[in-house]
Amino acid sequence: MEKFVHFPKLPIEFLMRPSSNSNRDVLIKTIPSASKPEIKRVLESVYGCEVEKVRTLNMRGKKKMRGGRLIARPDYKKAYVTLKNPSSFSPDMNPIHLVKEEKNK
Repeated sequence: MEKFVHFPKLPIEFLMRPSSNSNRDVLIKTIPSASKPEIKRVLESVYGCEVEKVRTLNMRGKKKMRGGRLIARPDYKKAYVTLKNPSSFSPDMNPIHLVKEEKNK
């Protein structure tokens, strides 16, 4: 019997990384439908981090009137993730950072 592990298409954007002062919190921006267990599972399996706790906030996108029309940014979810071992978190985990460097070259 084969076991399949389902990973949702969960876009993760790292907003704040741990500093060298043994800060264990990481701030992540993701889609509003992401749950705490999904965020924890993706970070542990894909990024190799040991997650201790996940706290989330649902954020509404900003709305502005421009030219008589209402323009709104999409809603998102902020997740404050506490790592068990902050040294296991590499600053090169966000692949967007590598793509931006390639474009600049």
